[in-house]
Amino acid sequence: MEQPQHPAQGGVSLRRWPVSLSDTAFSALHATFDVVVIATLAVVVSGLYHHLAYGSFGPDQALDYLGLGLLTALIFVPLRIAGDAYSVKSLLTEGRGAPALFHALGYAFLALLVIGFVAKGTQVYSRAAVALFFIASLGGLLLVRELFLRLAENGFRTGLLTGRPTLLIGTAEALRRFHARYQPEEVGLRVIDEVRLRTDDGGRPDQAMLGHHLRQVAARARTLGIAEVYVLSPWTQQALIERIVRQFLDLPVTVHLSGDRLLETFRDARVQRIGAITSLELTRPPLSVWARGLKRTFDLIGAGLGVMLLAPLFLMVGLAIKLDSPGPVFFRQRRRGFNGRTFRIWKFRTMTVTEENGGRQATRDDPRITRVGRFLRRHSIDELPQLFNVLMGEMSLVGPRPHAVDHDDGFTRQMRLYARRHKVLPGITGWAQVNGWRGLTDTEEKLRRRIELDLEYIERWSIWFDLYIILRTVFSAASWRNAH
Repeated sequence: MEQPQHPAQGGVSLRRWPVSLSDTAFSALHATFDVVVIATLAVVVSGLYHHLAYGSFGPDQALDYLGLGLLTALIFVPLRIAGDAYSVKSLLTEGRGAPALFHALGYAFLALLVIGFVAKGTQVYSRAAVALFFIASLGGLLLVRELFLRLAENGFRTGLLTGRPTLLIGTAEALRRFHARYQPEEVGLRVIDEVRLRTDDGGRPDQAMLGHHLRQVAARARTLGIAEVYVLSPWTQQALIERIVRQFLDLPVTVHLSGDRLLETFRDARVQRIGAITSLELTRPPLSVWARGLKRTFDLIGAGLGVMLLAPLFLMVGLAIKLDSPGPVFFRQRRRGFNGRTFRIWKFRTMTVTEENGGRQATRDDPRITRVGRFLRRHSIDELPQLFNVLMGEMSLVGPRPHAVDHDDGFTRQMRLYARRHKVLPGITGWAQVNGWRGLTDTEEKLRRRIELDLEYIERWSIWFDLYIILRTVFSAASWRNAH
């Protein structure tokens, strides 16, 4: 084992902040901002409402609503702390975390209703003002989360955040790969020490004299105040790993076993214990039976309402298609969906009959597209008949977009994680689409990014996330990008 050299810690620091914050201070500042925003909005929103509705808003009323805001914050913030929502790690992992934030705020207001009912204090507040306060709080808290997310993403490079003191242990090649692949300084790992294991002729760590050196390493870690230790060793080196970990058992550090590609392939892997059996769970159905039932109920209600409300539009579009070019109103094509099963998707026909069933994806200014078809594609109206697929249980309102079977087979061979999209029903809209990744998949980058977002959706699913995506589909400019 070689004596460590202090690593080049993530390149040049762009330090522009006069002070640096620890993870704890950063989290406390985030929580404080939430309290201030909730309390401020309680007074401002209720004040505006009372002025517009009743023409007055006195100091006593302001104090009442300030108390309501502080009580809301007193319930909301501990819920978020319990869920580790304020930590830098949570921000970098979960991003905006809109569904979780909505849940916590909803629980806080539900608790307020119970408290108000028990204390007989609900008559003090206007129900409309409280409802507006809830909506404004959700928007304000999302903006605060966005602000602190941006600060967290750039804080380690700019010097705002100090990062967690980290020790890396591995061969020279393993250390090099770790820095190149993960850029640890960008996720809050301040690598202040590295221990390079000597290797034998076969490139494996040499365990000779390992115990003596490990004791020195543990003593140095204690002196340096190390918080995180990453052991970069193949999992097959069980004896080596155990010897390294044993030296840190009496130190208040977190020891990570990294460097194995298995965890990169299966991003949601986790340790599972069933009785005496301990295993590394690599994959699982993303939705429980209850979650699938809830999602199906949401789909039936949404698709049923959609068909009833859009029936006049369907009739007008069908007439326009018949007048524009000969052929049927609807186009049906085999797509691959849940569990790898194929189904026939419903769409308004947008191409000439002789070309509609071709395997080549449509491109911008494609001559095969009819005049009416170009308008339908530009405004995504051609996708609306898929509401029938939703009612038949073949699709969902939200999910990964289904591809034609021949394209699907090619993508599966091209991208190893592609098939995991089939774990849920395909959707009329999806997380990839509202982030601007729709249309042609003519490059590997486009396909890779779409798959990443589809898998992120599967991992993050909640009914609120589905509702959020539907709203973004309608109102976000990114969801209309690349429509043709």
